[in-house]
Amino acid sequence: MKIQAIKTRRLSNIPLELPFHERRLEGSVDLLWVETDEGITGMAELGHGPAEAVLRFIETDLTPFLLGRDPLENERVMHEMRWRFNPRAEPGVWNVAVSAVDVALWDIKGKLYDVPVWRLLGGAQKSVPCYLTFGLRSYGREALAEAARHWAGRGHKRLKLMVGRVNVHGEIDMRGASGAHREDDPAEDERRVRAVREAVGDDVELMVDAACLLRYDAALRWCKRLEPYNLMWFEEPILRNDPARLAALRRHTSIPIAAGQWEDFYGLGALVRAEAVDFVNIQVGSVGGFTMGMKAAAMAQAFDLPIGNGAYYDMHLHAAVPNGWRTEFHLTNWLTAKAIYKHPPEPADGWVTLPETPGHGMVLDEDAVREYSRG
Repeated sequence: MKIQAIKTRRLSNIPLELPFHERRLEGSVDLLWVETDEGITGMAELGHGPAEAVLRFIETDLTPFLLGRDPLENERVMHEMRWRFNPRAEPGVWNVAVSAVDVALWDIKGKLYDVPVWRLLGGAQKSVPCYLTFGLRSYGREALAEAARHWAGRGHKRLKLMVGRVNVHGEIDMRGASGAHREDDPAEDERRVRAVREAVGDDVELMVDAACLLRYDAALRWCKRLEPYNLMWFEEPILRNDPARLAALRRHTSIPIAAGQWEDFYGLGALVRAEAVDFVNIQVGSVGGFTMGMKAAAMAQAFDLPIGNGAYYDMHLHAAVPNGWRTEFHLTNWLTAKAIYKHPPEPADGWVTLPETPGHGMVLDEDAVREYSRG
């Protein structure tokens, strides 16, 4: 079997209706297909990164390099892609591109052998716990509490909300380099977390995520204000996931620390070595696909750390290993998946059961692909 073509396509303007949200949002996703000369095609989504640069790299560099190679030689292909295009192991465009290629190759292998990827990788558990990231920064406080009640009432007993949400003017403004872009008062986020906790009660597991927005001193203030609300984890509180500062924060708060979702294998290793995290958040779309994701999961297991985060592809990694602990259903990603895939796996009472469909089991709705294709 040989790789004979690699194709990409962007789907955009996918309408998303969020409960109690003031406006309709739109989703988008970039897809990759690896076609073989035996008629088996593997598919993947591109992870987070500069999309145009990733697509260009796949087209001009990776595709010519991969044509004619054996798609079943996952380790060889990953090793050769690294040494050809990224010998210094710098994360970024390269990692997003090769991660998608690797996921598609495992999809091919699963289809060839008529086995789901999670069983090919190890098959440790058929069902894994999951949580819902529902608490977008664009929710007002009252709407956030209503949304929390809505989802808890539908069996979602693990909920995550975003924090570190406003600039000094009280506006939703995540990015920026000036002093105006960082509000260092955690009071509003505490009010939001308290509103959610009061709305759902003590039996619902809550997590918060700052998406790497806070300096160390600000993150420490956030932790001290949020400690009374019995949080399962504080995800990526520190700028750039700095391992030393995360480790220092972890020593000074009772809230467990999670990080790593956009890190490559070596970035995750730095977090583990620094004793910076209680949960290693691996995403196959960033770490180097399933091939490097399995190595990262084994590294975490060696330090008795559970892995979390991710979604439809990542759940195969969580089910494959004994320390697979939480898979994420991010509300916007979940609604996007429901719009473009046929019968994607759904959370039920805080768990998701892995499919027995060969490969990763995500089957595109061709009508949706035509409707949302760019151009």
